[in-house]
Amino acid sequence: MHILETVWLGAAAAKVLTQACINKACSAKRVTISNPPVNLWDANVIEEFNTFMHSLNNQNETKVVVFDSDTADFWAAHIDLNLFQPDAIPGRNSSALFETYYENLDLLLTTPVIFIGEVNGRAWGAGDEHLLRMDMRFAGPHAQFGAPEAAVGLIHVGALQQLVRLIGPGRASEYMLAAAQVSGHEAARVGWVNSVHPSAEALRNHVDSVATRISLFPVETLRATKASIAEQAPSKSILDNDRARFNQLAAIPQVQQNVEDIIRLSKNQSRSWELNNNDNIVRYLY
Repeated sequence: MHILETVWLGAAAAKVLTQACINKACSAKRVTISNPPVNLWDANVIEEFNTFMHSLNNQNETKVVVFDSDTADFWAAHIDLNLFQPDAIPGRNSSALFETYYENLDLLLTTPVIFIGEVNGRAWGAGDEHLLRMDMRFAGPHAQFGAPEAAVGLIHVGALQQLVRLIGPGRASEYMLAAAQVSGHEAARVGWVNSVHPSAEALRNHVDSVATRISLFPVETLRATKASIAEQAPSKSILDNDRARFNQLAAIPQVQQNVEDIIRLSKNQSRSWELNNNDNIVRYLY
């Protein structure tokens, strides 16, 4: 891949996750993603998310975690495309960051805590991959979902199999192969999310109600139920297979060029581009 002459927009050690209690016992927590302007899934998010996930192991206090966002119009965007450039981020090893990224996806399935996504903005690419590995997903009126990977030349490696399980192979093929942008109402209709709500307030009230109710029950019961449901999920070997496919595709010169072109055309993943990321990739690359 050619060396890209661009400035990385991330800031080392920036605080991107904040925590708050939902109930009095704080057994139900809200974790807010704050990485403006688009909640790009960059090195800081990957590392801080990993630290948080590991903090949930070997404890009984936290039963439920709700992930939301305080960044207008975005729940979480795709992965920082600069990570595809090995030396583009000063002081960060891209290969190690990708390993941490995949570990985070696995931790969402294996950590004995119930994870809920509260989405009232865009969940693109990496954002959607993490969302689909949570136990439940709820949408607000401004929610949008999508995977731009096919338009880039890649696959939705972290959650393609989860999406197939939720909405079926036909619909997954339609949305993934077309790199579609899917509204919250459409996502709820097909099963991408549990339900859609008419306002941000209604969404918050519903999610808080669900999280608070779940947190009443014995932690052993919650863990056993999650473990039983997880046994029906795609195996880790399937993710390994998709990772191999992703890596093979990422090595194709045309895909490498697409990544560089998108960073250039988007002015390094600017807000104006990211609002319609999938459609913009199709419009300007093809």
